[in-house]
Amino acid sequence: MKSFVRRFSFSDQSTLLTQAVLHPRFQVLLITFLATVMIFSKLGGSGLANYDDCFYAQKAKEILQTGSWMTMHYNHEPAFENSPFFLWMIAISYKIFGISEFAAKFPSALMGVATILLVYALARRLYNNWTAFFAAFILSTTFIFTRYARHAMIDVTLTFFVCSAFLALTLALRQNRRFFLLWGLCISICILAKSVLGFFPLLITGILLIVTKRWRTFRDKNFWAGVAIILVIGFSWYIHEYLFFGNEFLDIHFGWLIMHRGLGLEGQSWYDHLSYLDDLLTYYWPWLPLFATGLVVLFRRALKKDENALLLLLWVLTIITVMSLMQSRVLWYIMPVFPAAAIISSTMIDYALPERFKILAAKVFLVLAAIAFLALNMTPVRLEADREPDVRILAPYVRALSNSGVTVAAFRQDYYGLNNSLLFYSDHAAFPILNDTRDLSHFLMDSARKACILPRSELDTVHSIIPAITILRTTDELALISNGPLDISGVKPFAQ
Repeated sequence: MKSFVRRFSFSDQSTLLTQAVLHPRFQVLLITFLATVMIFSKLGGSGLANYDDCFYAQKAKEILQTGSWMTMHYNHEPAFENSPFFLWMIAISYKIFGISEFAAKFPSALMGVATILLVYALARRLYNNWTAFFAAFILSTTFIFTRYARHAMIDVTLTFFVCSAFLALTLALRQNRRFFLLWGLCISICILAKSVLGFFPLLITGILLIVTKRWRTFRDKNFWAGVAIILVIGFSWYIHEYLFFGNEFLDIHFGWLIMHRGLGLEGQSWYDHLSYLDDLLTYYWPWLPLFATGLVVLFRRALKKDENALLLLLWVLTIITVMSLMQSRVLWYIMPVFPAAAIISSTMIDYALPERFKILAAKVFLVLAAIAFLALNMTPVRLEADREPDVRILAPYVRALSNSGVTVAAFRQDYYGLNNSLLFYSDHAAFPILNDTRDLSHFLMDSARKACILPRSELDTVHSIIPAITILRTTDELALISNGPLDISGVKPFAQ
């Protein structure tokens, strides 16, 4: 009798769990839990990476310091490299949480979780619940995606709005043409987030409409209303900056950043343009075999005019192809590809697994999510390296010295390589940047109070040339020196 009760109870519980994992709301809750665990666990406290976290975090901080929400500033000078939307998000986060590492990372992390949920919604619209569930799980466990969702970087936020644009496009083409207004708004935000890289959804939409011969769409008033939104909202920052700064803005943003840094191809071989394929072969595990197989299957379906297959293929191939032609090629530049890759990979799981194994897989994922939560939050395991520890140690001293009128320079340092993080942590940049010992000697021989940041490995050499220097503070990699004794007794040291 007791044995029967135990078997009945287990069977009953198993049935309830099975019903739960089959329900879309439970699947959404499970995916939300897993995504939050993977992205938000121990988000603050490890420092911000000099590139690009501190660069964006500092610009966002200067929004609050200058009160300028359209023209970005770096070291209190107008800076035209970045369009403002993501920096607005960080600035608002600062207002909510205070200026901190966590606040700088929070918008990207939030958009990371939101993107995973959006992938669930899009995959469900294109295919079914199981494809949606597996796509969201795949994206939640895609190392490249979750890693950069934990950085104060633009790319995951851009990815959210790219996904939003394609969901709106799908709804506009199949449900209600008024969704083209949302489509236009999402593309506008893509442009405001990352300038010309935000045009990908517009380009892909145009190709899709032409390939599928949806000529009537080009005569639809809602479609053109969406385009008008792009022109008015998406181009608003370009127009504002040109009206206020004219050719200076054009020369820096379009001339240097896009044409020279982005499109300049001097000295590159054909092999260099395959770097994204090499990155996927290196980093997109364990999902790469499913993704590669899915591309082949979807290509065959696309030849049969399958619109879902066409959308996903164009999404992946257009971005990778165009970005492969650029001079600057880093893996996070193709971040918007990974949601589509997750959906493509999940179609293979949905096709290959029978229903009972899908249910079993969902139960396993539930257990893995619980284990991940405990392992990541209840143990001392580190999720990322300690970022810029040397600059964080010196920052309080640089702040105190600069506030008291001491000029702080740097010796044999890259300007942005040092100052991105130094500005964020101390509110002051090291300047001038000196590279010759004679220039350093001349700088420190001045009667005014001077200090300098230099590599610790150069300390003995500099001391032998300029014996009168005072060593104020050293770290593993850096040293802070001055041309005479300075009172730093009131400086609160870095809390390690």
